[in-house]
Amino acid sequence: MEKDIRGKLSLGIADFSSLIERNKIYIDKTMFIKKMLDHDETYYFLSRPRRFGKTLLVSTLENFFQGKKELFKNTYIYDKYDWNEKYPVIRISMKKVSNESPEILKKDLLGLTEIIADKNNIKLIENVSYIVKFGQLIEKLAENNNNNVVVLIDEYDAPILKNLSNLKIANKNREILQEFYNVLKESEEYLKFVFITGLSKFTKVSVFSTFNNLSELTLDENYSNICGISHEELKNHYKDHIQVMADKNNYSCQETLDKINKFYDGYSWDGKNRVFNPYSTLNALSQKKFQSFWFSTGTPGFISEIFKTRKITEDYFKPTVLKATDLDAIDIDNINETTLLFQSGYLTIEKEFIENDEFYYSLRIPNFEVEQAYRDNLLKIYLNEVEEDIIDSHDDLWNDIKNGICESLVDYLMIQFDEIPYYLNITNKRDRWKVKQTIFLTLLKHLGFKIRGEVAISHGRIDAVFKDKKHVAITEIKYTQDQKKSIDDLVNQALNQIHEKQYYRLYKNKKYMVILLALAFKDVKINKKDILTDVKCKVEMLTPKS
Repeated sequence: MEKDIRGKLSLGIADFSSLIERNKIYIDKTMFIKKMLDHDETYYFLSRPRRFGKTLLVSTLENFFQGKKELFKNTYIYDKYDWNEKYPVIRISMKKVSNESPEILKKDLLGLTEIIADKNNIKLIENVSYIVKFGQLIEKLAENNNNNVVVLIDEYDAPILKNLSNLKIANKNREILQEFYNVLKESEEYLKFVFITGLSKFTKVSVFSTFNNLSELTLDENYSNICGISHEELKNHYKDHIQVMADKNNYSCQETLDKINKFYDGYSWDGKNRVFNPYSTLNALSQKKFQSFWFSTGTPGFISEIFKTRKITEDYFKPTVLKATDLDAIDIDNINETTLLFQSGYLTIEKEFIENDEFYYSLRIPNFEVEQAYRDNLLKIYLNEVEEDIIDSHDDLWNDIKNGICESLVDYLMIQFDEIPYYLNITNKRDRWKVKQTIFLTLLKHLGFKIRGEVAISHGRIDAVFKDKKHVAITEIKYTQDQKKSIDDLVNQALNQIHEKQYYRLYKNKKYMVILLALAFKDVKINKKDILTDVKCKVEMLTPKS
């Protein structure tokens, strides 16, 4: 029976009041609110990847400025603020507006402004643009409450990011947002505090081009831990959950921490302080297992497009250096993929340095979870290239196999294995075998076969069965990294297994030409780091019964 745990995981909750009222674990970030108040600027901007706690931070600010003192009882800021100071708050999430076309975006911004006005019993002028109404909302809200307004905008760039595959719409949406955000500058006399979050920092958006006193927190070391979970926070807040996870997996507490660190730690926005991905870490603690959680839900669609069309290179598996000016912002019409990968969480800052009086950042993949996402996407890209190659040569390969000749298949596979990029040549035996098996199955799929893998029968399991209308191939594959094993012995072992277990019995009495295909793959070390794959093949034919 699972022991009682102090504190409930706040998985999936991005509303501060719900989190506190439901007694969920809250990692206190209110010291950063105090820092902003002490800094005494009007406009603040923070960029962080998706699923990193930006929305919870915005919700915390909303409740704070509304003066909901009781929710902050056990937080840093509780006794450091005059709770009689309350402000009207406008909170907008750009994730909630439609952005498929500029016309719909304008309509939704107009509707959103009117909804906020109605909630605050404010009557806006009819038949004017969303720009005029937004300005009027800010002004009337300040007048009605006899206090300046707090504006919180979450994911300001969503209407741009979601259309990066269609730059015409993306640029139009950027222009609309530029007009909308420019209202904040024109309404400065009515504003107390403006906090804007996003994934990227785009040039030619007024929030960056017209605010002279914009405080950018993204790379400020004073705010490096404003989102995410630090090592100290993990151990202090989730000690019981870590112990339960350790017990479940038969690890020690330290071994569990080490694994959490390997999978989900490593994010840094100053090269000094590092934090865990909160979404993945909490999911791991909740499910008590280590796997990739963030990629499927935290990866923006445009990143997948970059993987497909730009074919992310192996450079990201080693530190990548970028000028500070290149890391700062993105031009929609000239996207720097490295900057975008950093801002979306696929790269993080390893260190910062000065060279020839210029400021640089060294970037790297943050952790094992993200590394897996890279490999999965890069493997898909590589296999797409393999498929294109197969289309050009499949007739010759298939004809040789049908004639009992496998030299061309061996040559082809060796070339493909030699061309596997080094960043896919991982050392783990199971993963290396998986890559080779996938390439082989991809090859045979495009030779016109109907494929069945791991075919279970009464007296064993066939590695693969491939068919066309006249032929069926019974395939047994052997793989080794053992340098003492002979590849000739290995391929003979594969063929003997087919005969000994009579894998062909299911097809021998049918009108198929049965092909017995034995394959052996052996990884041969040529030095401490580099490995080549040797391939051996044997083919036998069984004539069908009439």
